[in-house]
Amino acid sequence: MTTVLYDEDVIALSEEDIDENLASSNKEQILKGLFRGSVGFLIAPPDSGKSYLSLSIAYELALPEYPLIGVGDGENKVLRTLIWPIEDSLPGTLPRIKAHLAEFSTSIKERLKSSIGIYKHSDPICSSGSSKHTKEWEDASRALEKLIATAKEYDLVIIDTLRDAIGSADVVVDDYYIRIVLERIANEADVAVLVVHHPTKDVSRGKDIINSVSGSGLSSTLSKSKLHLYLDQLVDKKDGTVQETRLRHIKANYVPFDQQWRKPIRLHWSNNSLLHVDQEVVIQLRNDQLDGDGENEKKPGADKPVKRRLSRLSEEPGLIHRDDSLLSEESKRLAQQTTHGPFGGGMASELSELRTGKPSK
Repeated sequence: MTTVLYDEDVIALSEEDIDENLASSNKEQILKGLFRGSVGFLIAPPDSGKSYLSLSIAYELALPEYPLIGVGDGENKVLRTLIWPIEDSLPGTLPRIKAHLAEFSTSIKERLKSSIGIYKHSDPICSSGSSKHTKEWEDASRALEKLIATAKEYDLVIIDTLRDAIGSADVVVDDYYIRIVLERIANEADVAVLVVHHPTKDVSRGKDIINSVSGSGLSSTLSKSKLHLYLDQLVDKKDGTVQETRLRHIKANYVPFDQQWRKPIRLHWSNNSLLHVDQEVVIQLRNDQLDGDGENEKKPGADKPVKRRLSRLSEEPGLIHRDDSLLSEESKRLAQQTTHGPFGGGMASELSELRTGKPSK
């Protein structure tokens, strides 16, 4: 005898019910491996370029045909990013962005203008659990509501960095409260959230291996998150110079196995500190070659090419008709000796003799 399950809290083990549930719960992918309504992490030591990488990610989502880093989902849909640069603040962030804009053509700048926003508030969105029912807690709650309301107009929110955004909250003691706050942003604003975070001190100093728990504290929050990117630099121990800037996945549950960066990929810096994978993409952004707008835009320091049209005489042979009324009797006689040229080959020979004083051969 077959028993039919009608419990609304249970999914029956049938292809039809499974497909129906998958369709209803399907989330849009914002970054490769990071879906709308979920939280991911970009973990990086101090001074490794994490804020620059955040900007490049935002540029890529706004300009999906220009894969600056390669974190997009590959569907070439334009997505909007809200960046909250709370660590470096506006005076530290805006000059970087201005330098980056110098890399882009006019049409690219217009597209970025409508797709990227910089959140300018600096009030923390969380506080310690011990501060409940205090003014600090209430201020943090209002700041969180304001961020959620603003984020609803975007697809991705980048919080740079978490340590500065959580106020008095502790990444170990208040891990649960921090996770709830991040999940509220993701769910209530219906966005993906990418959190920029520092690794543990031992990882930063090279004393511990890099893995999915490399982030400082936040054991519950990091465990719940399914995408962790790790950015670092390879430094020469002798002179302290940076040899490479590298990016890898340390957790990528929903990234296809063959697309995971298990080995670090190398990132490069442009003259204006634009972080990228391929210099050719930066050149295309400067010239806007893909959509052809660059052909009509005058590049700095270069004049527009002048289109020259060849005369019809150089394009195709033509006949110049002779007016015999303008010729002497002798000239008419010479011209009639041949049909080559407007005045005839005989005329050419005669003129040559008159000019040089020597008979032509």
